[in-house]
Amino acid sequence: MRLAIQPTAEAIRSFCDVVNHGGGTRIPEAALILSSVGAEEAAYLTGRVILSAAAEGKKLTATAIAVADAIIEHQQMENLRRARADVFKGVLRVQAHGVRSLKMKRKIQNIMSDHGFDQPFPLAMRIRTGVKAIELFCDATGLFAIESQGQRTKYVRPTEAVHKWLEQQHARCELLEPISLPMIVRPRRWSSPFKGGYITKQPGNRLVKQANAAYHDQLRDQMMPGVYDAVNAVQETAWKINGPILAIMREIWDGGGELGDLPARNPTPIPPRPADYAENEETANRWKREASDIHDLNAKNVSKRLALSQRLWVATKFADEEAIYFPHSLDFRGRVYPLATGGPHPQGDDVAKALLTFAVGQPITNDGARWLAIHLAGLFGIDKVSFDERVQWVWDNQIAILDSAADPLDGQRFWATADSPFMALAACLEWAGYIREGADFISHLPVSLDGSNSGLQHFSAMLRDPIGAKAVNLKPGDRPQDIYSDVAAAVQARVNESYDPAATAWKGNKVTRKITKRPVMTFTYSATKYGYCDQILQTLREIDGAGQPYLDADNYVAARYMAAEIWDGVQGTVVAAAEAMAWLRTVASIMTKAGVPIRWTAPTGLPVLQTYKSRKADLIRVVFKGQRIRLQVRNELSKLDSKRQANGISPNLIHSMDASHLMGVANRCYDHDIRSLAVVHDSFGVHAARVSDLQNILRDTFADLYETNWLEVFREEFIAQLPPEWADKIPPVPALGAFDIEQVRRSPYLFA
Repeated sequence: MRLAIQPTAEAIRSFCDVVNHGGGTRIPEAALILSSVGAEEAAYLTGRVILSAAAEGKKLTATAIAVADAIIEHQQMENLRRARADVFKGVLRVQAHGVRSLKMKRKIQNIMSDHGFDQPFPLAMRIRTGVKAIELFCDATGLFAIESQGQRTKYVRPTEAVHKWLEQQHARCELLEPISLPMIVRPRRWSSPFKGGYITKQPGNRLVKQANAAYHDQLRDQMMPGVYDAVNAVQETAWKINGPILAIMREIWDGGGELGDLPARNPTPIPPRPADYAENEETANRWKREASDIHDLNAKNVSKRLALSQRLWVATKFADEEAIYFPHSLDFRGRVYPLATGGPHPQGDDVAKALLTFAVGQPITNDGARWLAIHLAGLFGIDKVSFDERVQWVWDNQIAILDSAADPLDGQRFWATADSPFMALAACLEWAGYIREGADFISHLPVSLDGSNSGLQHFSAMLRDPIGAKAVNLKPGDRPQDIYSDVAAAVQARVNESYDPAATAWKGNKVTRKITKRPVMTFTYSATKYGYCDQILQTLREIDGAGQPYLDADNYVAARYMAAEIWDGVQGTVVAAAEAMAWLRTVASIMTKAGVPIRWTAPTGLPVLQTYKSRKADLIRVVFKGQRIRLQVRNELSKLDSKRQANGISPNLIHSMDASHLMGVANRCYDHDIRSLAVVHDSFGVHAARVSDLQNILRDTFADLYETNWLEVFREEFIAQLPPEWADKIPPVPALGAFDIEQVRRSPYLFA
C-alpha cells in the first residue's frame, strides 16, 4: 500500500504547497479541498475510489465527483468530531436510526453550518478537485491513465503497471478493499424506509434508491409488510466463502494461468496494417474498427484483472468466517440488490458466485441429488432438453466430472469447458461428495432454477397470451420451449430466402441461438434496432475472439442487417407483448404531455415513481497534465423527458412485476422454513434437498400473482392521477387472450 499512498501523498502535499505559496495554477480550488485533510488521507481516499471505479468501469466525471465527495465528507466529519464531539455522536445516532425529527435534523445542520462543517461546494469545483487528485495519483503511481472513448467520454483505465503491481502481491493491500463489504453478523432488519441493512448506517442509505424526497415521505406511511419481510429474508441468508474454489482460483491466478472465466493476462496484439491500407478506404476503415475493438478489449481486460484481484482480496479476508451476510436494498422498481458488490456476492458473475456457498448445510437426499445433476448440466449449457435428459448427461459424463473434482488443474479440466466454469467446478465438487457419501452428504451449494425469459413470461401471463405462454414455458410441456432458438430458426428461414447482399454472410445456419439471445431477451425492456445492432456486434466479437472470424463479412454491416431481421422476427413471435408495450408507451406519452409523473403501485404495495427529467448537457473545463479537457455533465431540468418516459415505462413496469414475484417467493420460502435463498431477479437458488419445494413455490406464487388483471388495475391508477381532460385520452387495455393462468401451476419448465 505504501508504494501507492506515499508518492501520491507527496504529490498532493507538493501541489498544495505550491498553490498556498502563490504558485501559478489554474485550479486553486482543488488545493482548497485537498489541503483540508491530511495528504495521506487524501491519497488513500483517492486510491480507494479510483480502484473501485476502474474495476466497475465508471466514467471519469463520476469518478472525479466520487473522489472529491469522499474527501469532503471525511473532512466535514473529522472537523465536527474535533469541535463538537457531542454533535458528532448525535449525527452517528441519527444516521443509524434514520432522520425522524425534522427539528433534530435542522439543529444538526445549523450547528455544522455555524462551525463551517457543511460548506457547500459547487459541482464544477468538485469535478476539478477530483480530476486533479486523479491526475496526481496517476502521475505518482503510473497505475492508471485517462483514456477517451469517442469524442467526449473519458474513463480512468488501469495501465499494464497495474498488472505488474498485482503480480507482485501488492494487490493484497488495503487499497483493494471495496467501499462496502459483507457483514459478519446478521444485517439490521428493515423496519422503515430509513432503518435497515448495515448496523452503522452510511449517509443517504435508504431501503429504496430514489432521488425524489417527497417519495420517501410517502413511503414512510406506506403499509407494505411483505416488502420488508422479503428483503429481510433475502439478506438474512448466511453465506460463507467456498474455500476449495478460492484455493483453486488463487493457484491458477498466482501461477499465471487463465483458466475458466479468469481474464486474459496478456494484451491481444493489434494486427499490422493491411498492405492496401492507403489505397483502399474500405479496408482501412475495417482495420481501424478492428484495432479499436482490440484496444477496448485490452483495456477492459486490465479492468477485469483489477476486479478479480478485488474479489480475491475480499474472499481471502472473509475466508475464515463461519458466516457472512449481504445487506440488501431496492431500486426504484423494487428489484432487490446487495449493497456490497466489490467482492464475491450472490448476484455477481461466475467468479463472484462460485466463491460463495451457503453457510448452513443440509443432507442432499436422492431427490436433491437429481436437482444437483440438473443444475450441473445447466452450467455446461445443457438446459434446452428435459430434466431426465440433463440427469442422464451427468451420468454419461461422470468420469470427467469426478476427474474435475479430484484433480481440477492437472486432470482433464472438463469443468473449464462449461458456460460458467467456476460454478461448474463447485457443482462437480458437490456431485463428487454425493457419489462418495450418498444421500446423507451435507450439501452447501445453491442449486438454481431460472426463468425462461422473464419479461416475456410476465407479459404473457399479464395478457393471458396463449402463443407467448407456450413460447416461454407458462404452458405445461414434456420439454422446455426455447424462444431464442424459435426466433433464430424463423430468422434463418427468412435470411436463406433473401436476395439482399447483406444476407449472404448469414446463410448456412449462421443465425444461432447465441446470436438472437441478447436481442430477444431485451425486447420487453424497450431495446431498439440500434441497440440490437450493438448487442449482435458484441456477440460477434466474442465469437471471433475464441477463434477464426465467424462471418465472411464486415461485422458492422452484418450486425446492422441482422438487427432489423431479429427485430421483425421477435415482433412476429410475441405479438401480444408488442401490443402491450405500445399501449404503455401511449399512456406514458399522455401523462407526460399532461405534466404528470408516472406512478403505479406494485402488487407488493411498493409505490413506483418514474420521473425521467429532460437534461441539459453542460461542459466543464478542467486541466489535466497541463492540457484543458472538457467533461460533459448532464443536469436535470424540471420538465419531464417525453422520450425517456415512454421508453422507460415497459421495462420499469415489468421489473416491478418480477420484483413482486421475487418478494412473494422469498416470503413463501420463509414460511416453508427455507432460510437459505439466493436470488438474482428471475433466478432462485436453495439447498438441493429443497428444490422440489422451491419449484412448487415458484409456480404457485406466479399463478397467484396473475389471477389479477394488473394492466386494468394500473390503467385505473394512471387515470386517477390525471385531470379529466387527459384521463379520457387513456385507451382501453389490450384484450386478454384465452390462456388459463392455472396451467402455470402444472408447468415443470416455468423455472428450470
